[in-house]
Amino acid sequence: MATNSRRMRWLITLLMAVFVGVVAEKSVAAPPNDKAKSKPSIRVTISRETTYITEPLRADGYPDYVAALNQRFSRGVTPKNNSAVLFWKAVGPKMIDKKFREKFFWMLGIPPLPEKGDYFVTSDEHENVHIARHTDQEQPPGSPSEEELREQLQKQFYLARKRPWSKEEYPEWAEWLTANEKPLALLVKATKRPRRYDPRIGKNVIYFMLPGLQRSRDVARALSARAMLRLHEGKTDEAWEDLLACHRLARLIGQGPTMNIETLAAITIDVMALAGDRALLEHGKLTSARIVAMREDFAKQPPMPKMVDSLNVGERFVFLDCVTTMARKGPSSLGEINSGKKQQESFESLIESIGIAAVDWDLILRMGNSWYDRQVEAGRKPTHAERIAAASKIEDDLIKRSASARDFKSLAWSLLGGPRKAVSERIGQIFVLLLLPEYSANAKAEDLATMWLELTDLAFALAAYRAEHGAYPAKLDELVPKYVKAIPKDIFNNDANLHYTRQDNGYLLYSVGPNGKDDGGKGYDDRKESEDWDDLVVRIPSKPEQ
Repeated sequence: MATNSRRMRWLITLLMAVFVGVVAEKSVAAPPNDKAKSKPSIRVTISRETTYITEPLRADGYPDYVAALNQRFSRGVTPKNNSAVLFWKAVGPKMIDKKFREKFFWMLGIPPLPEKGDYFVTSDEHENVHIARHTDQEQPPGSPSEEELREQLQKQFYLARKRPWSKEEYPEWAEWLTANEKPLALLVKATKRPRRYDPRIGKNVIYFMLPGLQRSRDVARALSARAMLRLHEGKTDEAWEDLLACHRLARLIGQGPTMNIETLAAITIDVMALAGDRALLEHGKLTSARIVAMREDFAKQPPMPKMVDSLNVGERFVFLDCVTTMARKGPSSLGEINSGKKQQESFESLIESIGIAAVDWDLILRMGNSWYDRQVEAGRKPTHAERIAAASKIEDDLIKRSASARDFKSLAWSLLGGPRKAVSERIGQIFVLLLLPEYSANAKAEDLATMWLELTDLAFALAAYRAEHGAYPAKLDELVPKYVKAIPKDIFNNDANLHYTRQDNGYLLYSVGPNGKDDGGKGYDDRKESEDWDDLVVRIPSKPEQ
């Protein structure tokens, strides 16, 4: 799991400071003996309350969290139902470290892929080729610089995912989609498989590789851009298939165990696809029957993954694996996890002089589990307001703990009451402060995606109503019960009514967004300078993009 290296550096620095503060306290140290060196004992209790898992175990008797994740998430997966198999055949092995490739593909159940092939070309690769082509030729006066050209291409690519566009308008991106026609066909096929399992490879959970995520985001951008191109060409059914593939891709990625990586990536991709859905509704000239069929297509998709489930497993395993690794090998192992290099000899000698056996690792593991339990409980609250309030309370408590964790004078006093417990609690506080994820921000992202889903489904219902009646309803209540069973409420406004106004031949529909304030239907795209507008807005017809 790709954890921020700055966090790891802070963790090492603070641990060193803690140990420096107690190095003179002889009662803390457990003198080493030759027998212990030849056969180290297990310094943690293997139980649900401490290590959370009791198997599989490493050869040295400690839990193997990487193997545990592989066991959990590969259960029931075969080369025939695993979308990752077709995904990698479409994008190629380039993103996978060469030293891991043979094992990676063996775990997928397929032979290693050749280095070169008709693989997916990323947007960055295509952009770089186009810019190189531009700079290799002598340009007339007034031509854009390399930086200006890159900015222009990126803006085009952004707009190509938001509204219909033509090959003549953005020829470079049309060329990119044409070059990717074969791999995209395979990738769409991959999204129709029910499972997604990418093997985890690495010594520790915090370090294992997740090479497919960046490619998955770029694949989603390609599908969204192609959907908008097809929409311009009047190929509504093909555009819808691309958007459905994006939705399926999001749900497949969300099957992974990590909250800060896979679940957030899944949410990002789904929100992108939902924006494409709304563009399709506005520009697609759809009949009522076609809209109903589209809603049925979407209803068949599995629900989006829950962040709290990833928090409970993948994120928890990061903490537990980091602690048990340190129990086995000492704080120097954290530098090994982060950079693959051991710390300086002075650091190692410091740890040796103190003795890691003196630390109560079970206490630290229980501390971590208790904080994760609190976050999981917060994540299972029924409303947005309750989830955010519970998560904020946890974060307030962490801030208070942060001050005490850095107060080494208080540590000196606590040593008098029991050195081993004092040092262990302080180390545990540092681990919690630096490894526990900020759940409130993730909860807001998840609820934002849920609200966009509700708004888009309501947009489908409004489009179906207009197709049958020739105009949009004066009030949302007119959609009940034929078009929707009930009108969704505003998640971000204590479940109050959504804002809806019929305007000429269109309408304005919006939620107040994560800031909880009614910004009058102004969202992120309307921001200027210091405004913090964040309403989630569906406006038909939409404002023209510049």
